[in-house]
Amino acid sequence: MRLLNFLPTLFLLIALPAGADALRCGEYRSTDGGMALVFTTPGTGYRHNDIGEPEPLWVDRSAARTRLVMLDDGVAEPIRISADGQRIEDVVVVYTLRQARACAIEPTAMDGSCRAAGSHCIAQLPTASPGQAKRACNEGVGAGCSTVLRQLRDAVTAMGSDDIGPARFDRPPVCREHTPGHDPAACEALTDDALVAAMQRVGERLQQEDEDTLDSRLAAAARDRLQQLCLQQRSGRFCVEVAAQQLDALEPALAVQALQVVCDAGRVSACERTAPLRELGADLRLVPLLQVPCGRYQADGGVIETLDFGDGASARLHDGAVHLQQDGETLVLRQLGNGDLLGMDAQTGYQRYQPVPGTAQCTPPREGRGSP
Repeated sequence: MRLLNFLPTLFLLIALPAGADALRCGEYRSTDGGMALVFTTPGTGYRHNDIGEPEPLWVDRSAARTRLVMLDDGVAEPIRISADGQRIEDVVVVYTLRQARACAIEPTAMDGSCRAAGSHCIAQLPTASPGQAKRACNEGVGAGCSTVLRQLRDAVTAMGSDDIGPARFDRPPVCREHTPGHDPAACEALTDDALVAAMQRVGERLQQEDEDTLDSRLAAAARDRLQQLCLQQRSGRFCVEVAAQQLDALEPALAVQALQVVCDAGRVSACERTAPLRELGADLRLVPLLQVPCGRYQADGGVIETLDFGDGASARLHDGAVHLQQDGETLVLRQLGNGDLLGMDAQTGYQRYQPVPGTAQCTPPREGRGSP
């Protein structure tokens, strides 16, 4: 989901009233049981829905309202906690404590770290320096890793450069707990403004990217760096982005390796994509198509399961790929080492299409057409 879609929700969340913080370690479940918040310490945890991978989070208590800092999404969501610690509410979901657990030891937040800055780290990420983005990523903030990817794509920083700018994140003085100037109410106003401005910058950037239809491929060195960050940090959303970069660069084996991280974290849809491709072994590579495929090709699941090539089909070759018009969509597919097809567009991406036996009945093109 594009971060732009979070803007309406963010403005609603800001309107939530404050509540006493009696957060308990353990599992809180939504009314319908489909969503859960699990806190391993009073300040760390994750959100999950039993289908996707857990979304890591921090708890930020520096302002008048407690916020959940969602590390992969790069958003900070105000919540209200009941005085007895039995309920947590955001603008959409009410969670009830189902099982309390003993708290683990709270990790220490170092001065200048993303964790110490909490919501203000998230607010700074859209305009972070390369040094800040790298530090946030190294702290396990998936949104920081995504910022590294964006900066590499936008050529903000050069590969191998030692001059990566400031690497600190700081809260405003009124937001620094246990200091004489700490003022939760003033901090609340500053935090709201900073988060709204950050989301607006993200929205403007995403709109610009859509308008520019950026399709330039990252250099191999940049992609290798991102691949290693994915394998080290194992951030779901970021690894999906890395996989997309590798697929765009015609490196399906590396794309599957990055997507496998997401599968290992628990996202069923990622496992459904990687399993058929991993079976290919050495054939998980792309070879140029020399002619338009013939017959029906079938995938196991996905948005589009069936592709039909043959007489009457609108298909053409371009740059070693086949472009197929089907149901009003332009689908782009490339050939794998064993002759199967690999989806390359938003509708068919990562899908492995195998030929259906007995359907290859196409009229061969006339040879010599146009000859004198």
